[in-house]
Amino acid sequence: MTWQAKVKQLMAIKGINQKQLSQLSSITEASVSRYLKGERTARLDIIVNFAKALNVTTEYLLNDDEETEIRPYAEIATAIARNGGSLTAEEKNSLIAMILGSGD
Repeated sequence: MTWQAKVKQLMAIKGINQKQLSQLSSITEASVSRYLKGERTARLDIIVNFAKALNVTTEYLLNDDEETEIRPYAEIATAIARNGGSLTAEEKNSLIAMILGSGD
């Protein structure tokens, strides 16, 4: 499934339209339409905005694996909060980079 199809699926699940997605992602409504139709290639920061707006990870949107589970940011935040006291600043920054899809 393409990332565009996943975004459309999540929009249907959450009951939001393109205008609402535009507002949540800080991307113009016209651009949202073009990205979802595949008329425009999305940079990573655009994918990050869509993921944040839909409360999923960039990994979920970009992974071609149909079995990839939707993992909300709230779940990730809870895990970090529970273990945050034992993490160094470097480990926290590394986790944030991974969440945003910029870490390997």
